[in-house]
Amino acid sequence: MKDAEEDRLLKSATQWQKKSPWRCCQVGDEAALFLSRGRREYSKNALLIKVWNDLIPQGLKPYCRLDKRAGNVLTIQAAPGPYLHQIVMMQNELLAELHRQCPSAGIQKLRIIPLKDNGQE
Repeated sequence: MKDAEEDRLLKSATQWQKKSPWRCCQVGDEAALFLSRGRREYSKNALLIKVWNDLIPQGLKPYCRLDKRAGNVLTIQAAPGPYLHQIVMMQNELLAELHRQCPSAGIQKLRIIPLKDNGQE
């Protein structure tokens, strides 16, 4: 009797919810839809990466990398020590060049953090 009462209460609590209809679609169409939604953001980020690779001096490339972009803040990882210090010293020049070469990215600030190991989160 108790189980029947619980089932009735559960059904009455959830019956107002609409069940989403199942639909079949092709994976390629879903992938195209997903990519088209973020096309503008993807192109801005791709241009940003290209400009970054052109800006960074050859001697620093192995010791620093782009980490993430959150809003208008671009986070850069740099190996601790002289490499981190050099990137910090170049921060204003890098930001000015990013504005000049990639104004659509809208980067307003560079955040520089110590380089993380690949296995480290």
